[in-house]
Amino acid sequence: MTAIYRREMLGIMLGGAAAAAAGLALMSDPADSAPLPMSKGRSVAPENPVEEAVVVVRRRRRKVCWWHRGRRICRWRRV
Repeated sequence: MTAIYRREMLGIMLGGAAAAAAGLALMSDPADSAPLPMSKGRSVAPENPVEEAVVVVRRRRRKVCWWHRGRRICRWRRV
């Protein structure tokens, strides 16, 4: 079994503690990131912005070959 070096272990632990402290210090409060309430004149946004997301999928073209009535047909198709 290998020996554990106390100085190396202390350095690793202090480094992890410093990283955790920096992460906690940079994290914003939940109230800061919450959306502002909407006034009566404006439309109400959905609670979850993922529900409003629209996905646009661009279909690419590729050359496809298949057999039709004993003949090979090669054409560009959208996939």
